[in-house]
Amino acid sequence: MKFSIMLLLSLFFNSFQNQALKEPSEKVTEVYIFLEEDCRISQFYTNTLNDLHQQFASEHITFTGVFPSQTTKPEDITDFKKKYKIPFDLIFDERQVLTKKFEATITPEVVVYQPDEEKIIYKGRIDDSYFRVGKRRNVVTANELKVVLDCIKNKHPIEVPWKDAIGCYIKLI
Repeated sequence: MKFSIMLLLSLFFNSFQNQALKEPSEKVTEVYIFLEEDCRISQFYTNTLNDLHQQFASEHITFTGVFPSQTTKPEDITDFKKKYKIPFDLIFDERQVLTKKFEATITPEVVVYQPDEEKIIYKGRIDDSYFRVGKRRNVVTANELKVVLDCIKNKHPIEVPWKDAIGCYIKLI
């Protein structure tokens, strides 16, 4: 019995010591996309978001779609996920906790956040496809979210200016 306890203690302390000597893990970055199922601009961006998820999602970069509208029902989110083949988690922000935390006002709007530092590193539009509600460019010339994610993935400094999102207003409660 004494030997077993000593062995367990030894394994515990060796494991603890080995953990302390390891390099700190890479930072986790969370990408929150504020969406509304009835917003045509949110619907428009689903292919772009699916592509960005495929290209950048990893154990260090996560994507979450956030539905802040009080008119949204859980089945609406399920239908949206199925219809647009969304590969990442979608959540209902019924009490608008994330919406208020990140001061999101538009759907679709993205927030790129590093929780370890409690720091927003980018907030705004996905790209410049829309220059006004109902007015879309023929050629996209700025891909802010993609550039930010490229910088994170390649460990480059992020020097992307925040650009206002264009879309549907979130009605705050």
